[in-house]
Amino acid sequence: SEFKPGFTWGGEFEVPSYRTGGFLDPKGRGMYSGYDQAVALPALQADGKGGQEELFKESNKVFDIGKGAIEMEVNKVNAELGEI
Repeated sequence: SEFKPGFTWGGEFEVPSYRTGGFLDPKGRGMYSGYDQAVALPALQADGKGGQEELFKESNKVFDIGKGAIEMEVNKVNAELGEI
């Protein structure tokens, strides 16, 4: 079939995290490389009191896969170059 202006297509797909295991955040923390936590956070963790859940959320790096959707439409066709 030929593409013509106005032709649309799309669908749903899985979206991997742009932060793979080797990604280090600005404080040097990563999933399998870098530091476990940022500077000054060990003191917060050492007391074992309040704030542990907040600390875990800040330091725990995960690889998320989400749901995405895309829809595209042909705007122009250049048959001579075979481009849409």
